[in-house]
Amino acid sequence: MDEKKKKKADSVLKRVDVTTIILLFFLAVIMAYYTMLQAEMKQNIIAEREVIATKSANQINEYLSTGVDIINVASYTLDDMIRKGRSHEEMLEFLRNQSAATEHITKGNSEGIYAVVEDVFLDGTGWIPYDGYVPQKRPWYGGAMANIGEVAVVDPYLDAKTNTMMITLAKSLCDVKSVAAMDFSLGYLQNMTEELAVNGDSDIEIVMDRKYQVVAHSDRGEVGKSYLTEEGTFGRALVDKLRSSEERYFSFRYGDAEYIVYTMPVANSWRCLSVFDATATFAQLRRTLVLTIFVLLLVVSILLFIMTHYEQKARLAQEYNQKAENAAAANEAKSAFLSNMSHEIRTPINAVLGMNEMILRESSEPNVIEYSENIRTAGNTLLGLINDILDFSKIEAGKLEIIPVEYDLSSMLNDLVNMVHTRADAKGLTLVVDFDQETPKCLFGDEVRVKQVITNILTNAVKYTEKGSVTLTVGFERIAAEPDSVLLVVAVKDTGIGIKPEDREKLFSKFERIEERRNRNIEGTGLGLAITLNLLEKMGSVLEVESTYGVGSTFSFKLRQRVVKWEPLGDYKAAYQALLKGHKKYQEKFTAPEAAVLMVDDNPMNLTVFKSLIKKTKIKVDTAGSGDEGLLLAQAKKYDIIFLDHMMPHKDGIETLHELKAQQAGPNADTPVICLTANAISGAREQYIATGFDDYLTKPIDAGRLEEMLLDYLPEGKIQAAGAEAAVQQENLAIPENLEPLKGLAWLDLALGIKNSGSVEGYLPLLKIFYDSIEEMAADIEGFYAERNLNDYTIKVHALKSSARIIGAKDFGEEAQMLENAGKAGNMDYIRAHHEDFLETYRGFKVQLAAVFGTGQSALEAEKPEADKELMESVYEELRAAAEEMDCDRLEDIFTEMEAYCIPAKEEELYQKLRQAAAHYDYDTIVTLLDEQ
Repeated sequence: MDEKKKKKADSVLKRVDVTTIILLFFLAVIMAYYTMLQAEMKQNIIAEREVIATKSANQINEYLSTGVDIINVASYTLDDMIRKGRSHEEMLEFLRNQSAATEHITKGNSEGIYAVVEDVFLDGTGWIPYDGYVPQKRPWYGGAMANIGEVAVVDPYLDAKTNTMMITLAKSLCDVKSVAAMDFSLGYLQNMTEELAVNGDSDIEIVMDRKYQVVAHSDRGEVGKSYLTEEGTFGRALVDKLRSSEERYFSFRYGDAEYIVYTMPVANSWRCLSVFDATATFAQLRRTLVLTIFVLLLVVSILLFIMTHYEQKARLAQEYNQKAENAAAANEAKSAFLSNMSHEIRTPINAVLGMNEMILRESSEPNVIEYSENIRTAGNTLLGLINDILDFSKIEAGKLEIIPVEYDLSSMLNDLVNMVHTRADAKGLTLVVDFDQETPKCLFGDEVRVKQVITNILTNAVKYTEKGSVTLTVGFERIAAEPDSVLLVVAVKDTGIGIKPEDREKLFSKFERIEERRNRNIEGTGLGLAITLNLLEKMGSVLEVESTYGVGSTFSFKLRQRVVKWEPLGDYKAAYQALLKGHKKYQEKFTAPEAAVLMVDDNPMNLTVFKSLIKKTKIKVDTAGSGDEGLLLAQAKKYDIIFLDHMMPHKDGIETLHELKAQQAGPNADTPVICLTANAISGAREQYIATGFDDYLTKPIDAGRLEEMLLDYLPEGKIQAAGAEAAVQQENLAIPENLEPLKGLAWLDLALGIKNSGSVEGYLPLLKIFYDSIEEMAADIEGFYAERNLNDYTIKVHALKSSARIIGAKDFGEEAQMLENAGKAGNMDYIRAHHEDFLETYRGFKVQLAAVFGTGQSALEAEKPEADKELMESVYEELRAAAEEMDCDRLEDIFTEMEAYCIPAKEEELYQKLRQAAAHYDYDTIVTLLDEQ
């Protein structure tokens, strides 16, 4: 009996532990989401305040500039009168006239101008000073003399008569002892702050001087107060926070209220503050948090109740040794319960996993990422138990869209057959494919949704077929009224269990399966066909069903698709069988020493890769680093093929192509032009051909595809057989000894880089160029980011993406791709969030690569013989000759030959500069450096 109590106690403790873990997991996710939502809400408020604060600051500066202009004009005239020796009476008359004009211009905000000229006080407003009044002792006089030649703004003061804040603008005159001044009312600023509060633009609007005295306030009673001298007031709390914050915005609490403040500097070191009472907003957010936690506790309580209930039933089954049929009944009841409950618990789980995915994508903190990975693992386990029951909710919410694109039917069918073939083989089923060879292969429609529909039908056929076969039939019917379109006819026939007539109504029902008892071991909930039906309806079609119970079923549909090209599908079955046997990339071996091609790309590494990949063909390659340089070369020489990079600064590949074709008298008007691009998207070939290209290649360049394209476009008379050399495919490339320090780096796949470069010999110079250009490239990207030059920023990141992929930095290349996509879409929020981490990662590569390419000698470098003085002089002469002839191949050969020598320390700096210039094809710099040495 004691043993039973102990087991029961252990079971309770275990259940409590599991419940605690689940509760803590969901609470942590909710708090993370709440923090993110609160930060986002605060940012939205700050953005609104920035507009208002900027508007207020501009109005203040504009208002003060009016007074500055008036005092400057008056000062210029008084200076002229002093120089000409005019009398004080004439000057006083001028001040009276100017005061009348000033009062009119400022709309009564200033009564006029007064001055001290040669120790005589002259007042254009008619004010008579009291006995003992000494203007030289007034603050406005001292301020002007302390700022000779500039307009001084005297600190605000509260006018006793008008209860209005006033300032005095004063300026010293040409004799450096006379001063002109005017009093300027800040009543306009007061009215402006009151209007902003009344209109709801801000809750409180404040203008303070540099001593934290209130110049203007939406509450007129606050005007003139010095918040810095107060204790325990709202104003003092505001000033304390303002003095401790270095940002343009901040938040603080006072009493039970929470405020967000945006501050902008204005003239004379004043500050304009827009204050927003966010108490109600954040209170609502906190109420939502409390409600969410309450719901979470309720769900956990239900789960705890379920676990307790199930445990009691299991324990009773053990104690009373119930029969197998009772255990099966209990299991059946549990399954039914979980099926009903899954609808209720899938929604919060999906929300949790969705928020967790945002954390994984946007967070760079290791501990947060580790925690999120644990959440994702646990969440996916739960989802695996619940299955895909609620995916149909997206369709019901109307969020599913049909997006037509050009697509290749043969590619889609290949994916479908490969997908279902494995499942059919696992069940011992025969997969039969029957495709009409005359079906046009290039169509226009929603490729993703069409594939999803066929996939759902195929997987269902395999699920419910225990023996026999599954047949996929694809054909087409012409549409007489629409000659450019066809009806794509698709049918899936199986020899499965079939469907009873009374179960037909359940076939497309949500959350319901036919013959649930018989099919209880089949995964899924029957939503697949409901989704399929909805998708077909959105694309203007309908799913037809023919079924005989116990014999099998046929699901079919006809879908209208526009024909892009009438090229037939062909014998797909034979092609598929060949594919199953495993096809090998065909690599023709040839040489073409008489052929010449031009490669245009702004990325030096891409140029080097291209030359390395076709080096063994002996084709002559000229390279250009820009569209303009390529046009000059194309105008002077005939080429057999021209390769143009798509994305280049100043003049992209398409613009260069159009100018090339416009050279009617040029030698390359009819030369085949191939586009090089990193955008391997569906329909890309057709897009580039439409702009005038003959074909396109994706980057990183595939050596086999490049060779095939050369064979397609080079003149047949220039192609020669290479002999009986056999193509050797190396599955594992040997890493050279000098790259040993880079082995094991998580970000660098050396084998992939060597493969992309064509050989180890071709890879080393590319990796060296990548290393040498890190600082320059990072500085360029940083500069374009600081200048908000989004176009050039995107182009530079695009170039870096290509370089990274070539050397084997695949993950970093993907990060660059995301930044490039954001740049093309104008998504500055994404760029701001990832720019700094991206550059920090990039610059960090130099430290690791320095183990191979650093200035210090490695053990391998120490074994090389040092180049003597005569050899270095000879090398410099050859470099000069190659640079003057713009012979990039000769330059590359010279530096390759010098890899066998250790460069003397006194020559290292010059040699590296020469090598860097050669990598960028900067021939002028090479000659200049050699002239200066």
